[in-house]
Amino acid sequence: MAKISVWDRRTWGLLREIKGITYAQLAEACSVYHATPEKWFNDNSGQRNPGLKHQITLAKVLGIPLRSLLSEITDPAIRAAIRAAYND
Repeated sequence: MAKISVWDRRTWGLLREIKGITYAQLAEACSVYHATPEKWFNDNSGQRNPGLKHQITLAKVLGIPLRSLLSEITDPAIRAAIRAAYND
């Protein structure tokens, strides 16, 4: 079985659908233009990705635990930055 990455747009999309969260709700939570999250989720070219700040906000809104976010990160500085941003 393939490992599912919590940083993967398909994982975000599935969680969004399961939880019934709209793109408009994500846009409001991230303080971005209303069409931006839909572009993040549906861009198959990989050129439209949210920055780390928005990824952490998405994780919070989608209910992804901090432990899951940190599971794939080995750099201590990045782990600390994610932990601090998640707990804001």
